[in-house]
Amino acid sequence: MARINSDEDEAVAAAARRAVAHLIKSRARHYARRPMALEGLYPGLSRVAPDRLAAIGAHLVEREARMPRRWFGFGGEVTLINAKAVCLLGRACRRAAREGSGGYPSTG
Repeated sequence: MARINSDEDEAVAAAARRAVAHLIKSRARHYARRPMALEGLYPGLSRVAPDRLAAIGAHLVEREARMPRRWFGFGGEVTLINAKAVCLLGRACRRAAREGSGGYPSTG
């Protein structure tokens, strides 16, 4: 089987990273607009302080990293994207609270 050019590999990997970053940011914006959607990830998550929100998100990422994978490669990608979005939202909420604008940042 022929190997794809390493420049093409790097381009595809970069495009994949951009796509995942976009998914994480859009999911975090969704959670900021509708905090009750966080309840599906972890009970009570919509009512926690920003520091705890980021900590629980980090815990969810770590928990997902320890989960066994199926042999065909599927499983955990969506859960991991959601967990990383919770981390991002927690950091954004913490920054918004420091700047004095309150709880959830504006999603503009």
